[in-house]
Amino acid sequence: MDGMSFPLLFSPLEIGPLRSRNRVIFGAHFTMFSEPARSFGEPGFYGERIGRYLGERARGGAGIVIMGQTQVHPTTAYQMSNNAAAWLEEAIGHFEQVSSRVREHGALPFVQLAHNGGVNQGPWSKLPVLAPSHVPNFTEAPKPLEKHEIRELVHHFAISAGHAVQGGFEGIEIHGAHGYLIHEFLSPKSNLRTDEYGGSLENRMRFAVEVLSAVRERVGPSVAVGLRLVGDEEAGAAGIGPEESAEIGARLEQLGLVDFLDVSIGASGIGQVRTLYAEPGCATYTAAAQKRRVREIPVFAVHRIATPEQAEAILERGDADAVNVVRAQIADPDWAAKARAGEASTIRLCSATNQGCYGNLTAGWPITCVQNPAVGREAELGTGTLAPADEPGRVVVVGGGPGGLEAAWVAAARGHDVILLEREPELGGKVRLAQALPGRAEVASFADWRIGECERRGVDLRPGTGATPDSVLALVPDTVVIATGGRATKTGRAKWHAMPVPGSDADFVLDHEQALRRADELGPRVVILDVVGHIEGIGLAELLATRGCEVTLAMPLPSPANLDAETAAAALPRAIAAGTTWCPSTGIARIDPGQVELVDLLGGPGRTLKADHVIIRTHGLPADELYWVLRDRVERVARVGDAVAVRTIDRAIFDAHVLSRRI
Repeated sequence: MDGMSFPLLFSPLEIGPLRSRNRVIFGAHFTMFSEPARSFGEPGFYGERIGRYLGERARGGAGIVIMGQTQVHPTTAYQMSNNAAAWLEEAIGHFEQVSSRVREHGALPFVQLAHNGGVNQGPWSKLPVLAPSHVPNFTEAPKPLEKHEIRELVHHFAISAGHAVQGGFEGIEIHGAHGYLIHEFLSPKSNLRTDEYGGSLENRMRFAVEVLSAVRERVGPSVAVGLRLVGDEEAGAAGIGPEESAEIGARLEQLGLVDFLDVSIGASGIGQVRTLYAEPGCATYTAAAQKRRVREIPVFAVHRIATPEQAEAILERGDADAVNVVRAQIADPDWAAKARAGEASTIRLCSATNQGCYGNLTAGWPITCVQNPAVGREAELGTGTLAPADEPGRVVVVGGGPGGLEAAWVAAARGHDVILLEREPELGGKVRLAQALPGRAEVASFADWRIGECERRGVDLRPGTGATPDSVLALVPDTVVIATGGRATKTGRAKWHAMPVPGSDADFVLDHEQALRRADELGPRVVILDVVGHIEGIGLAELLATRGCEVTLAMPLPSPANLDAETAAAALPRAIAAGTTWCPSTGIARIDPGQVELVDLLGGPGRTLKADHVIIRTHGLPADELYWVLRDRVERVARVGDAVAVRTIDRAIFDAHVLSRRI
């Protein structure tokens, strides 16, 4: 169909001196894919690894690929480990390794340059955090910038832009959003200066104007220069809203300083990477405000644009001229190519769970993706690395959850004859329970895409078919993959709480899976003990509270430690708003008929609550019996996912993917 279903999305776009083949942008985002620094803790460089990662998205059809973020000065190079430096001349050769991979696939290579201002921290560097004023923006109080320091930073933005262009980048995006330094100068919340850099909007814009002017002068007219601009701080009258942001954008256009505006929302911390609890396209209104004010320059929209249909609708409404499709292209590098070819239904969708991308970053790890095991490992698992099997044979997969489905389609793609057995009448495994939690229906895509891929690859899917040792052997397999998952328990051991809880063997005490299946049967007073700190306890609390139950959620940890901060910040308030009483740093001493004895783990007084049902969310156990029976009866038997150890879904999918590449 050649893009006819999405004619606007696949129309070309003029961006200053450049022309993009379409309006799909793989926008700037942090990955921790920089090359190792000479000393751990010191700045590194972007190079081959991120080049492969970005090159995959260019090959997959994106029109513009923006590498981000790249640091412009030593005072911003230590926010996270191994930040990539742009101000050093040595960066040029590393940049070439990235830009060349993007350009060879027909996309425009852009780079985002940033100083993160008050969001920096100095545990290793011991450098002070720099900001416009004495307004803390993260964990450390900042040092207000002196004028000579402002001049130095402006100079370093220009130096860094020059290095980027020498390294082959054709566009420069200056970061002026997400609470970083330029944003801090723009905002009346964080800029309390009384000199020419504070007060009026013109003064608050001065630093951004000086940076953009210096960058433009350094790179010349053949390079597109633009700004990632805060579109709404979501702080009411105290901060920048859509209209003031649009005024900033209009003034920058009038000054001839920007070839594009890339408009985002929020400040530093929570709100930068919206979860599945947020509506798709939740920030588009800020781009629309810019479009009403600027005359010619293109405006880019961002935030949770997951499908080509959503992207096309934004363009149809005239809310933006192009769309940042980031997490969706992390999940499927061929997002654009599939949409253009009329194969949008085969896109491996992003569910916005944030589990592997933003969740990894907040824990100090490089990003991954639940849906896409190749992220960050493109050299080993990327396009062109899935080779046909040397000796195709029969593979029997037992278990139709996401791990089993992944193992099945990958094995089939390599030429094996694959049969998948699933005892339940519906494929998908525990995903079908997970998608029943409030606001989390999109996780169904973890199973649904894999079911579709199995069908496209010719896997013999047999739902409603239990597996016994004899029935598996009767299929004469060369390889058996055990993907039987795990089983929930009320008594599984936990690090932060003594288990089992005395009295938990009673019939009115349920594990979290039983509770979800029987949610309509539970009594009016429910106590949940969550010793894991993921989504199950919080989601169940919201579900039951919205059904009228009086719910108490006890958690021995002070916060849901296994959730990323964005998801926790969205899910926990939902549960509390529904009526849940949340008790952090709280355990259960014992369970008696009709009541629960809570204990304050910080030493405060305990209390007794009436309870019709108690739900315990603890670590599960592998359902691995079939593996132990078959391991000596079939030449090749392997386990994946929860059948190995009960973990999160990304581990199950990764296990299965790698295993089937080796069969």
